[in-house]
Amino acid sequence: MRTKIAPYRAQLRAWHLRQPVMLGVLCASALLTATGRAGPPNVKGKISGHEKLVPEVYAEAAKPEAKRWSWREPSPSVAQQWRTLSANPSRDICIAATTGANQEKQEFRMTVTGGRVFPTTIVVTPNTSLVFKNFDPFKHRIYVSGPGDQKLLQPEDLQPNAVRMWAPQGAGRYEVRDELFPSVRTFIVVDPQVVQVAYPGRDGSFGFSLPAGDYVLKPFFNGKAVGRQVNFTAKERGVVELKEPLKLDEGTDAK
Repeated sequence: MRTKIAPYRAQLRAWHLRQPVMLGVLCASALLTATGRAGPPNVKGKISGHEKLVPEVYAEAAKPEAKRWSWREPSPSVAQQWRTLSANPSRDICIAATTGANQEKQEFRMTVTGGRVFPTTIVVTPNTSLVFKNFDPFKHRIYVSGPGDQKLLQPEDLQPNAVRMWAPQGAGRYEVRDELFPSVRTFIVVDPQVVQVAYPGRDGSFGFSLPAGDYVLKPFFNGKAVGRQVNFTAKERGVVELKEPLKLDEGTDAK
């Protein structure tokens, strides 16, 4: 029993630490776009309500029949806000900037570490190359399933420092799982009109560096749209500050 529980305890510790190195990797990935624009953000905004969102992998692990966690009484020295496992914006909340025209394919690196695949939700264009790199000192057996649980990427050994690549062909929602680690649960949303994605920081703020034009912001969590979409216009010069935060718990059941 101790052997089975150990990987999940390690994963839980990694979740609490939220290492700065991992955040840097996600930020770098988020800036990969089809537009090729570089520079400081010209669109800035914030999110709210993310503390009410619970990742499906946590809800799944909490079920008694899963037998994957040892739940204990919380310590009174731990603040109430930290006693609930909720969404980590920097990896669980994907903000997609979309436009009215189809975009070119892109490339993203997906980080496999700590019994998870980061980011846990990503929005890409069709035929975008997703490069899964294993940073763990042990192997994984990840696979990708589509509608009807059809396996589109078959499970194979992913050794330490090795990579696997997969590109979704059409629009829809896909899921990354692991035969060895049930804690792996990452969602891929394919939208042909996504220009760029961003992941909010710990304070909920996010930014985009976009060419001038009209866009629609679409927040995603657990591979599904959450909150409400926001229309805005990026300018050639100056920074657009979104006045209202994206309320991710608005119009949802917060699950």
